Amino acid sequence: MLNPKLQSTDAIVSTLLSNKSKQYTESAHAEIFRRLMHTIEQFNQKAERSEKFMLILAASQVMLALAQLYLGIVQTR
Repeated sequence: MLNPKLQSTDAIVSTLLSNKSKQYTESAHAEIFRRLMHTIEQFNQKAERSEKFMLILAASQVMLALAQLYLGIVQTR
């Protein structure tokens, strides 16, 4: 019996397409689903980091704009 957890995704898909064993098919589908969920979780973590970076960048731009306003007011006095 082949263990889907020890195989590459391509090997699992090839075995699924040949559909030799229903027991293997069920465990292989579960393994593919687990790998897909892991990939989605990794993508979401990267997206969260990007969103945090964009928020920090936006806050920096607001602080820069406030500093420019302050300097403009001070220079006109």
